[in-house]
Amino acid sequence: MKIFFEQKKPGRTRQTIEPVAVEIDGCPASVGALIEATVRACVAAFNKRAASSPEDPDIDIDNADKVLDEQSISDLAETGRVAFGIVYDNRQADADHAVANALQCYEDGIFRMFLNGCPLGDICTPVEVMEGDCLSVVRLTLLAGRMW
Repeated sequence: MKIFFEQKKPGRTRQTIEPVAVEIDGCPASVGALIEATVRACVAAFNKRAASSPEDPDIDIDNADKVLDEQSISDLAETGRVAFGIVYDNRQADADHAVANALQCYEDGIFRMFLNGCPLGDICTPVEVMEGDCLSVVRLTLLAGRMW
C-alpha cells in the first residue's frame, strides 16, 4: 500500500512541506502497527542505500553524475551540511530495534502522528489507513530537554 509522508523541505526562504511516497506492507489496523510498518519501510530504504554505497565514496567515479545545482547547494547549506546522499557507513540498520525505539518514543511523547490531519491516539487505537493517505509526523523534541 502506498501512503505519503509529509516531509519538511529545508530552506530559509521557501520552507515547504512535500509529500513523499512510501510503500508499506499490508494494511495496519492500529497506530502501533502503522508505526511498525512505516519504520520497517524506512529501514529497508536506508539499508538499500547503504548496500549500494561504494566502499570509498571519495574515489568512486560512478558518483560523478550526482552533481548538485546552486539551489540544492544553498538549501543543503542552510541545514548545515552539503552532501550527495551517500551513506558513508555501510552497516545495516536493525529493523526490530528501530521499531522498538519508535514505539517507545511514541509512547513517551517524543513525536505525534496525524493521518490526513487528524491526530492519532495511543498505540492500541484502531486506525483505518487507505491507499494514498497522508501521514504527518511531528517531532516534539524541541519541547524536551533540561528542566533546570
